[in-house]
Amino acid sequence: MAFRRSSILYGVLGVVLIALAATVRPVIAPWATRLPGDTDATMKYTGTATLLDNKALAAGDAEHALASDVPATVYRRVHVVQTKGDKALVADDTTVHAGGTKLPSSYKYAVDRGSLQATSAPADWAGIQPAKGLTVSFPTAPKADDSYLYFEPMTQSTARVDFKGKEHVRGHDVNNYRMTVTGALQERATLDTLPPALPKSVAVSLLPLLPPASAAQIRRNSATLPDPLPLFYTASTTIDMSVDSKSGIVIDARFRQQLTANATVTAKPTPLLPVFALDASATPASQRDLADKASSVGTQLLVLRTVTPLALLGVGLLLLTIAVLRRRRRTAVPDTVAKESAETAAG
Repeated sequence: MAFRRSSILYGVLGVVLIALAATVRPVIAPWATRLPGDTDATMKYTGTATLLDNKALAAGDAEHALASDVPATVYRRVHVVQTKGDKALVADDTTVHAGGTKLPSSYKYAVDRGSLQATSAPADWAGIQPAKGLTVSFPTAPKADDSYLYFEPMTQSTARVDFKGKEHVRGHDVNNYRMTVTGALQERATLDTLPPALPKSVAVSLLPLLPPASAAQIRRNSATLPDPLPLFYTASTTIDMSVDSKSGIVIDARFRQQLTANATVTAKPTPLLPVFALDASATPASQRDLADKASSVGTQLLVLRTVTPLALLGVGLLLLTIAVLRRRRRTAVPDTVAKESAETAAG
């Protein structure tokens, strides 16, 4: 059975395209959809804050030591500083503006560009925050379950992310998650801004601001309290996130955090008062911008994961069909000639 060269070429190309279609989704798509090296996204939050006035506190001015319900604006910028193979150095910069106070914080993480999980950093990357789990965002097609861990920098700890169900936000199907962490404040830059101790007289002057149970404990034990009274701090953070189910982009978020001063008055820690609290949610403008980015990424994922494999498969099958048809035409010619020769000889 003879084959035309063009039939062989069509057949080979068809097989190659079909094989390529089979590798796009499991092999090529994960590589092509990993965290881009030019990632740079800013999210704006608005809400209210509670702030401690250290000067008023030191002066024993209880009336002005704590400012509550202060309008606050938060800017969080997440951007890739550099990449090396499958790893990215990501900076997470947040600035809180509340009244006349500006509170910046900055962290650097080494993350896997596919899973976005924290990973080991190359030796030449300096200032990397040791972490475990997710740090800045979610991967593409995030799982709708409780399997994720999220790193919280204030307590330097990792907590489980609770899946809270599905919803429709800004035209997108989203997975809702909540991360809650409570523990000792470990973040050094924040600790350095807080007083390590209070004069006993100041602590007594703050009694009207304290929780009733804490105030009662201090009154009962004031004679035996050290002067100054050593303080330690705890942090409680809750983050609610609505994450696009395709791109993994956080479209909406609410951030609640409280730092509390504590003292050891009896055998157990005694909470005194919040030295900082923040309750802020993503602005509508940020939601729209992030929803637009999610739409763009979603389209790219659709083309890469679905349209491209189907197109390659379709063209590959078409080429195989052409190869088979051209082979049949080629083999039919000798049969026809043989039949005509036999008829001539018989005549």
